[in-house]
Amino acid sequence: MATEPHREYCRRQHRLLAHHLSIEAWCAGDDCILLERDQLEEFLKLERFKSTRIQWLLEDVKPWFKHTYPVYSGSALDSLQALYLSRIPIDGKFIVRHDDVEDVEELIQWMRNHDIRISLLYSISKLIPLTEEQIVPRLALLASGLSEP
Repeated sequence: MATEPHREYCRRQHRLLAHHLSIEAWCAGDDCILLERDQLEEFLKLERFKSTRIQWLLEDVKPWFKHTYPVYSGSALDSLQALYLSRIPIDGKFIVRHDDVEDVEELIQWMRNHDIRISLLYSISKLIPLTEEQIVPRLALLASGLSEP
C-alpha cells in the first residue's frame, strides 16, 4: 500500500502532461507528438526510467493518445530514448530507433512527407521547458475561458 500515494502522484503528473500535449497537438494540426528522453526527464524530474514508470506513463496517457510508441535503445525497458504519442495508429516503419537517426528534425520532415502529422514537442509547445508550474495555470486559464489556445 505504500506505493499508492506515489502511483497517484505519477498518474496526476502523466495526465497533466497528456492534457497539455493534446492541446498543443490540436493547435498545431497534428495527430502525433514526439517526446525525446531529455524532455521527459526534465518534466518528470527523473534521471532513470524504470519499466514500471514507463508502463504507468503509457497507461495514463491513453485517454488523450490512444497509440503510444516507446523507443528503446537496446532491449531493456528502462532504456527509453523517445516516445511517440499519437491519436491515430502509425505504421511501424515510421517508428525508428533514435540511435539510427542523425537528425531528428529530418526524421520528422520525412514522416510529414509521408502524411504523418507529427511535430517535435519543442517546435510547437508554448511552454519550454515544460513544468507543472507552467502547465497548471495555462490549463486553468483555458478551462475558465480567460485564455485562448
